[in-house]
Amino acid sequence: MILSEFMVKVNRWPDMHFTAIESEQRDAVIEIYAIDFSNQTKSRLLIYRTTDTQHASAMMTHFIIWLEKANRGRTMRNERVEVSAVTAAQPSTYLTTSL
Repeated sequence: MILSEFMVKVNRWPDMHFTAIESEQRDAVIEIYAIDFSNQTKSRLLIYRTTDTQHASAMMTHFIIWLEKANRGRTMRNERVEVSAVTAAQPSTYLTTSL
C-alpha cells in the first residue's frame, strides 16, 4: 500500500476521526486497523492484511505516520472552511470618500 491509497481509505469516511493504528492476529494473518474512538464507541477500519510479522510491523510504522499526516490535513481543511464561513458571514464594508 502507498500513501495515496491509505489517504483514500481513511478519507472515505469523513464522519470518522481515526486516531490510532492497531493490529490483530487472526489465524496466520495479521490485520491492521485504523481506530476511531469518537462518540463513546470504538470503530475499526480494516486497512491492511499480511502474513509476515516483520512486514506488518513496518507497515504499522508507515500507517501511524500517514495517519498523523491525514489528521493534520483534515485539521487544516476544517480551519480553512471555518475561516471562509466567518468571512462570508461578515457584512461587506465599503469605504466611501467625499471629494
